[in-house]
Amino acid sequence: MDQATLSRIVRSAAARAALWAALALLAGCATQTTSPAPLDANLVRATPLPEKSEPQPNTASAELVPQDDPEVQAAIRAWKGGQSAPIIRTSEFIQYPYGLTEAIVTCEPLRVCDVELDAGEEIQNVSIGDSSRWLVHPAFSGARETLTPHVMVKPTEYGIVTNAIVTTNRRTYYLGLVSKANGDPGYVRRVKFYYPLDLVEQANGTFRAKATLAQRASDATVARGPRLAADRLSFGYEIVGGQGLPWRPVRVFDDGQHVYIQMPTALQASEAPALLVQSRGESALVNYRVRLPYYVVDRLFDTAVLIVGVGRHQDRVTIQRKADGQ
Repeated sequence: MDQATLSRIVRSAAARAALWAALALLAGCATQTTSPAPLDANLVRATPLPEKSEPQPNTASAELVPQDDPEVQAAIRAWKGGQSAPIIRTSEFIQYPYGLTEAIVTCEPLRVCDVELDAGEEIQNVSIGDSSRWLVHPAFSGARETLTPHVMVKPTEYGIVTNAIVTTNRRTYYLGLVSKANGDPGYVRRVKFYYPLDLVEQANGTFRAKATLAQRASDATVARGPRLAADRLSFGYEIVGGQGLPWRPVRVFDDGQHVYIQMPTALQASEAPALLVQSRGESALVNYRVRLPYYVVDRLFDTAVLIVGVGRHQDRVTIQRKADGQ
């Protein structure tokens, strides 16, 4: 066996030993916190993310940027000191360290769970494993300049599990969704995140360098969103129902590839609707992005429905493409 092969084997063994040590630390931290509701056997907690190829920041010399929440400060200090980043649990919310574990959202039928993302992020897509028994839709809070995105989650049955993936212009969130058994405790009204990796990058100057580059790119951008050719736009859509609803669309048009649903400014202060496209008598979730004031749907459709609520307490607005397209 040559020297190069022996070196690779040694490095691989060291990497495996480090990974097992990190998993042991994470398990030790979990035993000291309040146990969440029992999970279905098919729902597996995520392990720490694989090592990245790019150089990691020097956490030993970095000074953390102060935050308003003292619990987050304490959690970051613990993580920086070599401990597993803890999950912060309070009577109001659960706060997960982004990128270091999968967020488990324990919900209950007829109750809404609020998953709050980082301020300034733009939700690009929400995908859910079981769209027939779970309702998931985006919402927003705050002023336009500091808009905070939310993902509202609501199961329709007890004792079911699935997962959801939320992509934004900054990150990808992996969520485990659990609807607790009838009568069991454990309903979580609000889930938040804190970002240890981002704070360390910021402390080392990496964050500031990236922000400077992003600002330069933003300054060079004349307008956000795709370039729309006026001669390709079609406004041949009819909005049916929902008079008086604060989220009823203002207008709908397409560019031949995407449909743009312009929402009113009042949407920021109300529950945002979920969008379903109807085809052959069935309704299905489709990929769409939220770039206020627009829902941008990544395909054309003949009929779509915007929905808020469940069952008899449901509000609906239907969008239909006119036969003549005018």
